[in-house]
Amino acid sequence: MLLLVLPWDAEAQASAEWWYLRRWLVGEARAVFGNVEVVSELPARLPDGAQAALILASCRVLIGRASLSRMREQLTGGARPDCGAVYATDLTTTGPEASNDLFTLADYELAESAWLADDAAESSFEPPPQGASPAVLLSRDACARWAAGEQPDGPRSGLCYEFIDYYGGERADVLPLLPEDLGPASSVLEIGCGRGATAALIKQRFGCRVVGLELNPEAAAAAESRLDLMIRGDVQEVEPGETFDAIVAFELFEHLTNGQAFLERAATWLCPGGRIVLSVPNVGHYSVVEDLIAGRWDYIPMGLLCATHVRFFTRRTLEDWLHAAGFDRYRIDAQTTPLPKRIDALPESLSPDRDSLTTAGFYVSIFR
Repeated sequence: MLLLVLPWDAEAQASAEWWYLRRWLVGEARAVFGNVEVVSELPARLPDGAQAALILASCRVLIGRASLSRMREQLTGGARPDCGAVYATDLTTTGPEASNDLFTLADYELAESAWLADDAAESSFEPPPQGASPAVLLSRDACARWAAGEQPDGPRSGLCYEFIDYYGGERADVLPLLPEDLGPASSVLEIGCGRGATAALIKQRFGCRVVGLELNPEAAAAAESRLDLMIRGDVQEVEPGETFDAIVAFELFEHLTNGQAFLERAATWLCPGGRIVLSVPNVGHYSVVEDLIAGRWDYIPMGLLCATHVRFFTRRTLEDWLHAAGFDRYRIDAQTTPLPKRIDALPESLSPDRDSLTTAGFYVSIFR
């Protein structure tokens, strides 16, 4: 049996995204270890029957069965079976395409295959810097040493990916999209504000009043001290009860079951001359198109194919929705990524829209 040590707090408990990843992780671990027991902290003594413990740095870590299988092999019969620990390397810190972006599960699997095929990647038996590895597999004997603060040496024999802090991210990239004349007399509403990092940044930059609206009650509680007003609830059900000079919502529109109604209601919350700014993923990005060609559509906890997305958009789809909501003054700007050579080589007979293929998402600015 494997003891899966997965940090889990009230914020994660209220997050559909992290619950999705938790269930996926348990499924991957069961494919390799059979029985799996999930705990939030490493106990002083492993339960009877537990042969190893997989310790994850946060609830945001993704690690698949191929890496877990290799790590188990190294722990039980590798070059140093007495090492007691096997570490996974974070995809964001390794390889020629190291990045903070994981577009699809296939991206991870491709990088994982390359990593596991590279024997040199497993040559070091020095432990990584403290906290540098988001995932470590410990033998039963090594668990007591780990609990006592010792970090056993061992190979780096798997690949994992730690997603960004979903509720704590700061979106400085959206500041140029806000009205330049915002000031102390202005007010801004951020929908889906998480712990309030971006709303607080807007307040600091413009000196304006900021109001947050957040569904996750724990994230909302953390944001309360940073904002002028915090509203808890579902934007599809609550009313802010006032109007704003700007309304912002980043990676939220695609989660709404009735986005059309949201657009129409949000328009009534705007002051004359106000602006709505959205950030919306593009389902026409090359990574999704490439997956579809391969017969795949794999949800992940966050990103283009986030497990809680209920709507999917291209530029044309967004334009259709904006027109249907009665907006005729708007601007859509692309959030672009490099196009891999294998995709750029698509024949023109397929009529590829290369602008769409390079676009991971859109900034949508709606003017009243």
